[in-house]
Amino acid sequence: MPDSTQGPGRGSLRRVPKQERSRERIDEILKVSMELIGRKGIDAVTMKEIAALSGGPIASVYQYFPNKSAIIAMLYERYVEEVRSMITGHIEGIATADDALDATDALIDLYYNNMRERPSTQDLLNAIQADKALADLDIAETRFQAEMFYQATERFVSEPVREAYARTLFVMFHMAGATLRLALMVSREEATALVSQFKSIVRAQATYYFTGSFPVSL
Repeated sequence: MPDSTQGPGRGSLRRVPKQERSRERIDEILKVSMELIGRKGIDAVTMKEIAALSGGPIASVYQYFPNKSAIIAMLYERYVEEVRSMITGHIEGIATADDALDATDALIDLYYNNMRERPSTQDLLNAIQADKALADLDIAETRFQAEMFYQATERFVSEPVREAYARTLFVMFHMAGATLRLALMVSREEATALVSQFKSIVRAQATYYFTGSFPVSL
């Protein structure tokens, strides 16, 4: 397993909570922030509103988060932890190349369904892309997740093409996020077709590296 990058949110905290009550306060601030993002979009959410709806004075928000960007960073860190857990849960069961192909389908479906059920996640990821520092961290995280999958599947790929396989995984993991965000912006019918097409592309690429040829039918 590759070394984990440091979480972007922890460095954004003004004060690291040590007591359970403080951790609960942070959890409530983050929960309210995510709910507001889902209802109004990130740009319309204010620190004052977050404080009011999380049950405390605005000073209690600034006590932990210097600004809204710090809240976004912490929300992103928790999102990253969730995605890593999803990936780990699927790659642990990979024993054959066919298992690896099935894992890619399952991960794409799970990721898409989670984003469909929680539209605020899309707003969060859009905000990440608009922040240069967080966007750079997101690229590093994409690389990390691709490396997780690579280490679980490299044994199915011949040595001469492993480097190319690793690069392809990096691209595919990046494209997965963009494709699924697109799917959430179109009709449900078109979204289903887009997700299915992307899964076919990923499966075809993986099959090529595992077997040396593309599948006969896509």
